[in-house]
Formats: sequence, C-alpha cells, structure tokens
Amino acid sequence: MSAEEKNPVPEADLQQRPIGELLIEEGLITKDQLGRALRIQSKLTNKKRVGRILIELGFIREKQLEEIMVKYARKIRLGDLLVEREFIKISDLEEALALQKRHPNKRLGEILLETKKLTEKTLCDAISLYLKMERVVPDFRKLDHDLVNKVSLSFLQQNMTLPYREVGGSVQIVVTQTFSDTLKPIFKRVYQKPLEFCLATPGELETIFQYLHHRPKIQGARELEPSSDEQNVSGMLDSMISEAIERGASDIHFEPMDTIARVRFRIDGRLIQHETYALDRNSSMMARIKVLSNCDISERRNHQDGKCQVNFHGHPIDLRVSIFVTVHGESAVIRILNPFTSLVGLQSLGLNPRNLERYVDEVIGNATGIVLITGPTGSGKTTTLYSTLQYQLLGGHKIVTVEDPVEYIIPEIVQCSVDERAGRTFSSSLKAIMRQDPDIIVLGEIRDLESANIAIHASMTGHKVYATFHTEDATGALIRLVQMGVERYLVASTVLGVVAQRLVRGICKHCQSPHVPQAKQLRRLGLPPKILSTREFVLGQGCETCYNTGYSGRMAIHELLILEEQVRDAVLRDASSFQIRNIAMEHADLITMAEDAVTKICAHRTSFEEVLQYVPVSTPVRPLNQLLEMVE
Repeated sequence: MSAEEKNPVPEADLQQRPIGELLIEEGLITKDQLGRALRIQSKLTNKKRVGRILIELGFIREKQLEEIMVKYARKIRLGDLLVEREFIKISDLEEALALQKRHPNKRLGEILLETKKLTEKTLCDAISLYLKMERVVPDFRKLDHDLVNKVSLSFLQQNMTLPYREVGGSVQIVVTQTFSDTLKPIFKRVYQKPLEFCLATPGELETIFQYLHHRPKIQGARELEPSSDEQNVSGMLDSMISEAIERGASDIHFEPMDTIARVRFRIDGRLIQHETYALDRNSSMMARIKVLSNCDISERRNHQDGKCQVNFHGHPIDLRVSIFVTVHGESAVIRILNPFTSLVGLQSLGLNPRNLERYVDEVIGNATGIVLITGPTGSGKTTTLYSTLQYQLLGGHKIVTVEDPVEYIIPEIVQCSVDERAGRTFSSSLKAIMRQDPDIIVLGEIRDLESANIAIHASMTGHKVYATFHTEDATGALIRLVQMGVERYLVASTVLGVVAQRLVRGICKHCQSPHVPQAKQLRRLGLPPKILSTREFVLGQGCETCYNTGYSGRMAIHELLILEEQVRDAVLRDASSFQIRNIAMEHADLITMAEDAVTKICAHRTSFEEVLQYVPVSTPVRPLNQLLEMVE
C-alpha cells in the first residue's frame, strides 16, 4: 500500500471475520478447540473473551494471539478487536451491537463513545490498530509551521486535519477517523509530495488548533543557530538547546567535574547524559549562558538567576537559568518552559474509564465544593488541573486563578500571578478574587490554614474551588487539612473529591518484548505467581526511538476519592487515614494508585520497576479479575 493510501476507511468497507476463524485458518487451533472455548464462554456469568479462554486452556499463547491481531487487524471485526485488546467487555459489545441494530446509520465506535464504554483516546488507539495506521499525539515541538501556513487554519479546523511534519520525504497529515477521501487531492496539490496519514483524536487536534489561534507572538526572541563546530561555543549551546527541546527535555544540566564537564537532559523525569566537554571550556560555556540569560558575566563567586526567550521553528520557548557556584567551577541548569506543551484533554490524562466517568459526572459536574489534586512535586498535578479547567470552559464559566507562578497560559481564563515585591500576595489575591464574580476559583496550592479557610469559605458561598496539595495519597489530603487546623465538619461538608497521582514512564512500543517479572515484584503488588501462566508482561529493550532507555513518554497513575456519605462520616468520627481508605474502597468504589498501576502493567503500558519505584502500595491489591471489572 502506498503512503497516499494510508487513510481511514469506513468500517463497512472491511471484510470482517471472527478472530476464531482466523486462528483456525492459521493452524493455531482446531474447530473442536474453538467450539470448546465458545461453550465455556456461553456458560460464564461474567463472560471472558474467547482469546483469553483459549490461552487459559493452553491451546494458544498470548504472544501468538497478539501476532494474529497485528497481522489480521483489518480482517478482524472491530468489536472482536476491542474485546480481545481488552478495551471493552463482552457485555459492553453486546449492548452496543443491540443499539446499532436500532440505529443502523451509527458506527459502532460512535455508540461506544456515547454510552461511555470507550473514551475518545482508547477508541483512537483501537482504530489505529484496526486500520494499521500510525497513532500520533501531535506535539507542538514537532509541528512544522511552514506546512500549516500553506493552508487556511479555518479549513484545517473545519475538516479536523493537520499537516504535521515531513518524515522521509513524505508529509505527515494527522487526521481523525472521519477523514474524507475527497480532501486527499487538495493536500497532494498543495504539497506536491507523498502523503502519509496518521491518526489522532478530535480532542488532541483541537488542542493544537487552540494553540495555533492563541500562540504567543515572537517579540525579541533570540534565533537559535545550532553548530557542530566545537570551537563555536554559542553554536554548541544552541545545538544543545535545540536538541533538548526536540527530545522533550524539561531541563538541561551543565555540571563541572574534576576533569570534564558533562551535559545531561532531564527526559520523562530521568537525567540522561547527552555529552561531555573539556573542563577548561566550562568558563566559556558559562559566560555564553550568562549573556543569553542577562546575568552578570563578571560575577563568578555568587549564584545567579536569569531568563530569556528563544525561537524554535516559529515557536517561542521561555528559558529560565540558574547558575550555581561549585568547587569545580560554575554549574548551570536551564529549565525549558513551554506554556502550551502540556495542555491535554481530560481523556489523555490516563484516568481509567470508570474513574474518568465518575470524575466528569460527579466531580466536574457538581457546581460547588472543593476539589483537591494531590501528589509530590513533579507528579503532573498542574497538568491535571488545567486539563480540568479546559473542560470546565465548555460550560461558559468564569474561571479566576491565583498562582505562583502561572505555568500554563489559557486565553479564556483570568489568571493572576503572585508578586510579593509588588504587594500582590497569595492571601490578598484570594480575597480580591471573591469580588470578581467567579464561578470557579483556582488556587495554585493550599499552603497554610489561611488559604485553606479562604477555599472553604468560597465553596460555602456557592463557588467551585480547585486546588493542588502536597500529600501522599487521597485520604491523606483530608487528614492534612484537619492537621492544618480546619474543623472536621468543614472538611466533611465542603470537600467534594480528591485526585491523587504519580507519574511513571511508559514502555516504548517500538522495542517492547516479553518480560518475566521477578517473584518479589509480583509479591509486592499482591499478584499470584500463577498469573505468569495466563498473562504475558513486557519491557522495553531500548532502541533508537527511545534513546535506548526502553521507555517513551510518561503517564499518570491515579486514585479518585469521592466523598460519599460513609467517607464523610468517617472524617467526622476522627477516623485514621487507613480506616478512611478501607471505607472508601468498600463504599465509594475507590481504586487505589497501586491497583490502577497494576491494570496499566497488565495493559503493557508501564513496568513493574516504574510502579514499585514511584507508586505507594499502602493496602493489599484486590484480585486482578475484580480490578479489571472495576476500572471499566
């Protein structure tokens, strides 16, 4: 198939067949074995997918089933693919097919979205497998503005189509599954190059279009001029900055040591060595960084801070610089700040389907109350907060924030940044917000009793309040408010819900391969050793795409605590965090972070190593089958 032909096609145009027939055709199972699996399936109260039954009976291995689904993705019925990939349950499929009979003009995917059996993101993941199209999450850093500028932005947004970048001489066009063939000649005529179509969700494309409409103007931003000439310190620095932005690094570290100076990038939360240079060149490099960030070039005995803005492919990037004096000379860290990069839709946050549904309906859908988003520094709290605010904007609400500092810019939100020197303190800003007639108030962080009391007063006067908080888990947030001096009855009556989260790295899809976890890893997460006979786990081996780390990107592990009556009563009764957690698990459908992490390990999205390093395991994990039913 040529690159031009790689575009979505209607479901009805595909010759669809049950996966069991394909397994028989490949000689992996017999008709009798399939018949036995189907008979077992029909007798089960909680139906399992046919593939899983065949694996548990020992007729095929999980890897063989995976290979068949990849090889014949376009021949397998979409419903079968969704079930076998564990995107939905059999009961969900049966319900959707029954609805489709009554509404024959609707696609199966549309019905699953409308009934909330699938999220937009998971449906896109499934369709990309189904159509064997590359799945792309558009990234602002990789967007080629020259390609975009050749077509009207309103035309692109109307047709949900994005000219993205050039790869191997072809122009990548990111589309949704509703893309029309009639547009292909237009793009072919405009670009005069082979076209390669990739798949994204409407929400992901809409985020890019919002950025393109509101992107900040480049005023005084310095042009990057990369150079490979080692004698050109300015060019070397620009090369490092360009590559760091391209690779999605959050920081660049320049560290003098005893004989050399090394440069490391922080990517997906981990420091990765980029290169080294001679120690005697470090003073020149530090001088160039100081010039770039408007620091004092003559000062070498004290620490300094500076900032600047650079132009990266037509995209303004803010850089914050910290110079630190060490025994081997000056060290520097450049923080790369792109205020638009991390704005993602709710469906891209990684909430499991059940938690996403409850978060939208029971938390966001409530007009009053306090919503706390908790976790340590660097756990993605701000991204979750602003994704929620973007969703709230759809309701026409006035949203006012007070932050220190403003991290992401959203044009439709009234944002205030704290400035202690100007007398614009956190407390004074919170008091002033109340006179702005807001519907939703956002506190960058609850820091002390005063800010907590202001948040509680705002919620009691009919406002919705969102705030971040530093606690270990969801139930710990309630206890922490009490410890700060907030009355228990106020906590129980005003807090609507708590989202606790951690960030872990995702396994690279390009180099993942089967992996057998250690017995102690299974034991720490409460998984029985016999699970290895029915499930395969994977781990990235390292490749060029993931820079030999085995991981690519990060995802959030969540727990969502909604304060049902039993939980409120526990808070009023002075229950401990452990007791509240157990009550929430029994009565409020709380899925702990460790349990959410286990489901993501089983879905081949992250690894045991990542989870055990970053996710707290405070209570025993419930049986896997029960968890998989709970998250759907």
